[in-house]
Amino acid sequence: MEETKKKAVGNDLTQGSVAKNLILFSLPLIGAYLLQSLYSMVDMLIVSRLAGTYSMSAVNIVAQIAQVVTGVAFGFLSGTTVIVAQYLGAGKKEEQQRAIETSFAFIFWLSVLATSVLLLVTDPLLKLLQTPAECYREARNYYVIYMSGTVFVFFYNAISSILRGQGDSRNPLYFVIISTALNIVLDLIFVGPLKMGAAGAALATILSQAVSVLLSVCYLRKIGFSFDFKPKSFRIDRKQLKLLFRLGTPAALQETLLNVSLVFLVAAANSLGVYESAAVGIGSKINVIFILPVCAMSVALATMVGQNIGAGKMDRAMQATKLELLYTAAYSAVICAVMWIFSKELMMIFTDDPQTLAVGADYFKGHCWDYLLLMPFGYCFGGLFLGTGHSSYVAVSNGVGALVARIPLSLLLARFFGLGVVGIGLAYPMSTLFTDLTYFYFFFRGDWKHSVVSNV
Repeated sequence: MEETKKKAVGNDLTQGSVAKNLILFSLPLIGAYLLQSLYSMVDMLIVSRLAGTYSMSAVNIVAQIAQVVTGVAFGFLSGTTVIVAQYLGAGKKEEQQRAIETSFAFIFWLSVLATSVLLLVTDPLLKLLQTPAECYREARNYYVIYMSGTVFVFFYNAISSILRGQGDSRNPLYFVIISTALNIVLDLIFVGPLKMGAAGAALATILSQAVSVLLSVCYLRKIGFSFDFKPKSFRIDRKQLKLLFRLGTPAALQETLLNVSLVFLVAAANSLGVYESAAVGIGSKINVIFILPVCAMSVALATMVGQNIGAGKMDRAMQATKLELLYTAAYSAVICAVMWIFSKELMMIFTDDPQTLAVGADYFKGHCWDYLLLMPFGYCFGGLFLGTGHSSYVAVSNGVGALVARIPLSLLLARFFGLGVVGIGLAYPMSTLFTDLTYFYFFFRGDWKHSVVSNV
């Protein structure tokens, strides 16, 4: 009976059709990613319409900080996904259990540390970001409430990461659906009739995450999940913690580097003028939507590779990698064409200003080439290397693309060569080429074939 319940939690991706497993595992992931993106967009729309510009600006400012903080947690948790997947594939149940216990304990203490530090530096950080005086109070209220609930944000992601490592992408989707629906309802109440402004949006987000965590914990305990969420179960195993840091630190660093490079791109656009700044900002939001299926497929590949590498089935891992590259390349080719042909129409989703539309169309015609072959290779290699436990290769490759290439190229093309937003758009495919070349180097070196997890 116990075994039956545990089987319901996850899926064995080392058996059956590779193509079917990859698609069925990816679809809920894509849905969850899209809902999370919709989550933030609806949040912004409600605040903008019901509370005004100052509140919306406050949410935007704090969102940049929140993205960096959650990015660090997500980096460590991607390591957890791989560790759990490889132990499951290798049939090492005791090691998997210790890894789960360590991950939950680590993410709890990380959230406590993050909350403490972030609340201590509230005013210095907001001033460092040059928060306008007009929305400073709103931004501070949003910041304090959001950062006070960091534990719920971290815990939700921890539960989702562990379940995905066990081959379960459906339950995390259900949890996101509940959280998103509740967040919208609470947003409408707190920001609307209660007129709480940015603070109401923050409270709605944290409460919806807390309810999602509570419901997911209750559900997992009911079906006999291996971790019972009792205080005594939050134990840290030194060996597993060392492994978590080995895999998670490079992934967390990668998330930080990518976010830093995006800040520089925004700064480059801001220096060109208000229309350029608006166009790149809108273009970035649209790109986030387009890139989500690619990200989801990469995460799915990492899980499939992890389980199959753990089980010693390299042929299935490579078959999944080839299929992921094929699916992603086909999807990316369509997106490249859409960006080129419907560049103005895409911008019109957010604005009807003629000059912003014209500038945004130019930006898309530079950026769209990133989707044609270049990006699929990058995300495919990223999923492969992360799945085998070589997250340092992912961090180095993306670091080369983000810091060594993307930042200087965007400034050089936009300002020195006078290409403006077209130059910023072109910086994406050109920097991705550097990322891909670094990935190819690691791939042909061959040492990625040796798992760093399942042999521990």
